[in-house]
Amino acid sequence: MASRSDVKQLRTANDGIVRLATRDLTKFWGSLNLAKPDAARDALLEFIPTLVTEYGDIAATVAADWYDNLRVAAGIRGTFAAVLADGVPDAAVTSTVRFGAGHLFTDVPSGTLDFLSGAVSKYVLQPGRDTIVGSARADPSAHGWYRISGGGCSFCEMLAGRGAVYREDSADFAAHDHCKCGVAPSWDKTRPEADVMQYEASQRTSSMTPEQKANHNESLRFYLASLPD
Repeated sequence: MASRSDVKQLRTANDGIVRLATRDLTKFWGSLNLAKPDAARDALLEFIPTLVTEYGDIAATVAADWYDNLRVAAGIRGTFAAVLADGVPDAAVTSTVRFGAGHLFTDVPSGTLDFLSGAVSKYVLQPGRDTIVGSARADPSAHGWYRISGGGCSFCEMLAGRGAVYREDSADFAAHDHCKCGVAPSWDKTRPEADVMQYEASQRTSSMTPEQKANHNESLRFYLASLPD
């Protein structure tokens, strides 16, 4: 199990990655001519995917090193090296940018920067989280992975579920913009497994149809409302 020190180490590294990516985004935003929204949108469509790839690769490398060090420290036998995850597909990033760029054509164009700052924070950390999840699946000694809540919302607390382990390959690491949650591998066979709703809620909604996403969100809202305070 990852210690508090281990969790802090990874969280500090991830915070630094998000901070640098946000810095670069803000600097680029300052170079845009917002009086020409079409040109600004096109510039963002070219810049953001590159930004996400650059820092996403760093996040994946950091996560792989962290996984390997954690495995050694836990005294796990056998040879295994963490598997680097792919970055967020450019198509998904550009779709998000196009949506957020709608604010450029309003009286409050800064809404685009606010929106993209949140999206970038999620996208640059996704390869790191996916690296740990994917490595826990591939590691013959691992028994799944668990979510480490960063606090701040009932959604994250529910998914963390007091250290519940996700063992099914269908489970993704669902994250929202500015999500502070982490992920760690488990080599403990005695840890409780996530329940059915936690598995369902962990799914990413980006590949769902609008109807599927609406049904998914409604089920999640109903479940969260049923939980005791």
